[in-house]
Amino acid sequence: MKIKGLVLVLTSALLFTGCQTVAQGTTKVGDWMEKSSLNEFEQMTHKGIRDKFLWIEQQENGRKRVQLAKPLIAAKFGIEKRNVNSLFLVHYVNHEANFIEANRKIENGFYNSEQDLAAKYFVDQAKANGHEVRVYKSKISGRVNNGLVQPIKEINGASNLYDVDPVFVEYDKDKRVVAIMTRSWQTISGIGVDSRIYTNIYFGGDGLRWFENNFSNSYLSDNLLRVYR
Repeated sequence: MKIKGLVLVLTSALLFTGCQTVAQGTTKVGDWMEKSSLNEFEQMTHKGIRDKFLWIEQQENGRKRVQLAKPLIAAKFGIEKRNVNSLFLVHYVNHEANFIEANRKIENGFYNSEQDLAAKYFVDQAKANGHEVRVYKSKISGRVNNGLVQPIKEINGASNLYDVDPVFVEYDKDKRVVAIMTRSWQTISGIGVDSRIYTNIYFGGDGLRWFENNFSNSYLSDNLLRVYR
């Protein structure tokens, strides 16, 4: 009986120690993820976009979490991914019976991306910094999206559209490009077809230089829709 009791005590101790180890490991992973996320937030290269679209929430457990602005969440936008040079949002828009009808509506412009909340936020933060936003025709959207990293991939059971919406470009006081916002669409088959629009915001040096090197001033002027100042 003493041996059985000793085994029981040792087993309990090992289990308790194991639980502590798992808990400590989970805590360390949580600490690392929190620190990594906050560091990335601090290092984002466009502070105007960062502070307009994102904020840091203090959670009940004491941790801090980078969140999308509350009005954007209320408008059903979510963060698809982010890094120090870009921010990608996703927004569920519509449900149709099939791909043909879903894509027909998208291509016919049933969703006005120039007037949605993400566009308003992009323009507002630029104007607050004394910058201007030039909006270019959707005919250049495919070229821009093709040259920049996309948050969506070509997958079975999905159809992607990259050339439907206007392109927003933020210029600083010296007429240099400081941010680009494009849109891309994905329709996914399930029970019917769901349509999602992705808002792709780029503010890293490589993407901006690529844009300046590949689109002449005359070409952009020919495709200019309007300017927000």
